[in-house]
Amino acid sequence: MKVGVNAYCFNKELVAGELSMMDVAKFVGEDTESQAFEPLVRYWDENRDVTQQAQELRKLVEDLGGFIACYTLDSNFGVPDEAARQECVERCKRELEIAKVLGTDMVRLDPCTSLPEGEFERVGSDALLKRITDSMVGVVDAAADMDITIAIENHGRLVGRSKQVAQMVKLIDRPNFGVNIDFTNFSAVFGEDHHEATALVAADVKHAHAKDYDYRDSDPGEEGFRELGTGIWVRPAAVGDGDADYHRLLRAVADAGFDGTVCVETPGPADPYDGVRKGAANLRRIMGELGVAT
Repeated sequence: MKVGVNAYCFNKELVAGELSMMDVAKFVGEDTESQAFEPLVRYWDENRDVTQQAQELRKLVEDLGGFIACYTLDSNFGVPDEAARQECVERCKRELEIAKVLGTDMVRLDPCTSLPEGEFERVGSDALLKRITDSMVGVVDAAADMDITIAIENHGRLVGRSKQVAQMVKLIDRPNFGVNIDFTNFSAVFGEDHHEATALVAADVKHAHAKDYDYRDSDPGEEGFRELGTGIWVRPAAVGDGDADYHRLLRAVADAGFDGTVCVETPGPADPYDGVRKGAANLRRIMGELGVAT
């Protein structure tokens, strides 16, 4: 396995225009133990040609000795309007070309970023999953022709449970489709034990995101904790410094055959630079202790 950093670690700074993805990639390559960088489509400079930006980003990352681990796309395959879904499919297909420019063979899709009010209750989760997968399969098949793997993250109401993720993998049923596992999302979204959930989907993992928390079953009365909808109280921590057992989590996916990249996705509660440094270093250390680092 290798360690990467997701640009989302600096979401606040990127959205505010305080940093560019080039700035973030330079920091990651020069000041962390990361081997890879993961850009997101939402952070390109809208005033510049995206292909040119992708070429520049790839060159910077490679000059610093790294590689692009994955390209993360925003999408919305859950909307009821068929024309809107088809437009999303075509847009994602076009973004596959940017993935090739970046030099990555991994693309992460978010299946549904928004739904009209009441749509989930009106349609039901099974029908919505079918709607999403019927649209996504067009992107997956186009990606196969380009030797690109598409990975779906366990994220949100529709695919936040391990069984929902497994169902989506079964419905699409393509060798170049699998799971972008976000280990702690299982507990954050539906209160699943994320160690057990990881074991259930480990065989289908293609890419991974890592974040960490201090967990409490009730309000600890300490600064920084917030209550999730599941009743769990959490406080962000640098990856490897919190209560998620990354020895157990990485061992589960390694034993199932995963040898890809695990990208730090959030830095923890303090300075993002420090949190990313700590998270990347902790992942490298844990991978070394497990004997799975490459």
